[in-house]
Amino acid sequence: MNKLQPLFFMIALLATMTLIGTGIAIAYRHVPAIVGSMIAFFGVMGLGFSLKKRKSANNR
Repeated sequence: MNKLQPLFFMIALLATMTLIGTGIAIAYRHVPAIVGSMIAFFGVMGLGFSLKKRKSANNR
């Protein structure tokens, strides 16, 4: 079993919170919040994937 990686755990929690925010914004039919939370989600996921790629490249 792998060790807990706090940075990636925090990024995963942040991505989950942005998806929850998207759902809440959809429920309130607030278009700017929907767009903002989706942009934030893609930004957080992109950050996570780029950090993971950089980390795996350094371990080789």
